[in-house]
Amino acid sequence: MTEAGAATIRIAIVGAGPRGISVLERLSANSALAQGVSTNVTLFDPFEPGGGRVWASAQPQHLLMNTLCADATHFTDRSVQCEGPIVEGPNLYEWSRMVANGTIETVETGILAESSRMEPHRHPSRKILGHYLEWCYDKDLERLPENFTVAFEQREVTGLRRVGARTIVETESETYEFDVVVIATGHTDSLPNKQEAANLDFAADHGLYYGLPSNPISQDLSSIQPGSVIAVRGLGMNFFDYVSLLTEGRGGRFVEEADGSLTYLPSGQEPILLAGSRRGVPYRAKGLFGQMTPQFAARYLTPAIVENLASQERQLNFLEDLWPLAVKDAAYTYYRVLSEQHPEYFAGTFGDIVDGLDSFNWESAGMEAVLASAVPNQQHRIDFGAMDKPLAGKTFSTYDSFLDWWKTDLAEDYEEAVNGFHSATKCAAVAIGAARGAIRRLARYGGFTGDSYAKDVQGWIRGFAGSVASGPPARRINELKALVEAEIVCPLGPDMVVERSDGCFKAFSPAIPGIVHECVGLLEAHLPGNHAARSSSSLLRQIVEDGTGRLFQIPNPGQEPFISGALEVGHEPYALIAADGTSQEGIYVVGVPLESIHWGTQLGPLAHTNSRFLRDNDAVARAAINFGRTNIAALESAQRA
Repeated sequence: MTEAGAATIRIAIVGAGPRGISVLERLSANSALAQGVSTNVTLFDPFEPGGGRVWASAQPQHLLMNTLCADATHFTDRSVQCEGPIVEGPNLYEWSRMVANGTIETVETGILAESSRMEPHRHPSRKILGHYLEWCYDKDLERLPENFTVAFEQREVTGLRRVGARTIVETESETYEFDVVVIATGHTDSLPNKQEAANLDFAADHGLYYGLPSNPISQDLSSIQPGSVIAVRGLGMNFFDYVSLLTEGRGGRFVEEADGSLTYLPSGQEPILLAGSRRGVPYRAKGLFGQMTPQFAARYLTPAIVENLASQERQLNFLEDLWPLAVKDAAYTYYRVLSEQHPEYFAGTFGDIVDGLDSFNWESAGMEAVLASAVPNQQHRIDFGAMDKPLAGKTFSTYDSFLDWWKTDLAEDYEEAVNGFHSATKCAAVAIGAARGAIRRLARYGGFTGDSYAKDVQGWIRGFAGSVASGPPARRINELKALVEAEIVCPLGPDMVVERSDGCFKAFSPAIPGIVHECVGLLEAHLPGNHAARSSSSLLRQIVEDGTGRLFQIPNPGQEPFISGALEVGHEPYALIAADGTSQEGIYVVGVPLESIHWGTQLGPLAHTNSRFLRDNDAVARAAINFGRTNIAALESAQRA
């Protein structure tokens, strides 16, 4: 090895959003591995480092996170079990308190005002997280060891290729050579599919508006005219962002009445939003627990059971192996809370229900008999099918009757959210959401069969659990009811259908026969799926097309494998696998491009949870430094020879 400072490890991080700057922080934290050499890190991103595209600090402050303030972090803490050093720093709540007391200066009065009223269990603005992440990036730069330098290139990486032991990174105007590349691109849009392309062409031909699936703050909404009728497809988190952008974002405001309800005062600049989806109802409000999201101990899907499932030398079936246990935990939580809050509903006891859960399968005749005896009124029993699809099987003779049902449903959901710990339904929703931790543990590298993964994990439980456990802050449901009352948002119904005819988009629901709405625009209010081969990122597409990488295939016994959209990587530290099956050491991938080979990659780091996000980034950072050292040593040896 040459003298200190004479050799340099060159590392590229493609993506400077939350994942990319976390990798940078972990590289810096593990700098002892680079002793005797210099390390140069270059981050690439067309957006500013820190928040990146999704969490940009320049976005409107009325857009909210659905994560609680004290959960969001950038730094490792003592819960994180990683090989690298723990370097602690403030989570978002602690940072906001530092802003409020003047320890950290901010140039935006809105951020100071929000910080001053912040509580740990509040849903902060997306904007304040962007400011926090930018501060974290600056703090990471301040903490750099002497042998580290960092550069930022505000460019999009369009491709990469291996040349000998080095990797060439290409942008539209420049090429760069590195020892190591870490791909941390985060969420990307997708190229239009056949239907979306047809919608684009139809809109262009008839002067209509069409919004492809994308992050809401990236969508150009300027051509949506006041009073125009726009069909909005999707009632998840993107829907609430779009509603906010097209109402508060256009000058409208909410006024709280004496009874706690809201009245919306329009500005006159709003369109009419015709809102529909397959479920026909919005994601459910998160419960207001007056604290951080509670954790209910699992009785059936215990950590020991999960580890036992993980150790089995077979692929799992979600509906057979995991859901029967998860649903019992949710039912256990529901009936425990119900027995405490409404003992008058019980003819038997909670203990009777526990005995039944211990003895019978969920939905078995024996379990049904136990529930019927213990809680005679079926209306008071939990119905997971109705939680998932509350409009299934319902039809309405008039639009007004459906509208009344929808407004009542919103009011009931908001009331349940306000009840918090006193709501058996909201507590059960927390238990359903908690089961996703087991899925993340078990789904890795084809843990479920391809068929079960595609149909049950991605096709069902992701949406169901997300809709009941990862919905919007409760205030959004209260606001939505006010917007419906103001006739700014008009619900469409379940199983939304959109057709193109007579120069407009026509939207309707089979649950309301005879009602067809003519619309001058269609907005896809959902994120595109993760699929490298169809990504709008030319980098991800090129990796698959030229064989530098390949898509991960989930085995499917007796059938063709399920071809996911994830880039295939080896086990930790996630080196890219080429089309010929060889490991591309020195090219590592983290986060969203691995969705399907891993699961739940969109989840950011949560404080005090032994965050997988932070553990993965630490492992990749250590591998990057070690590979870089090996690489430059080999090159120097070859030069001397």
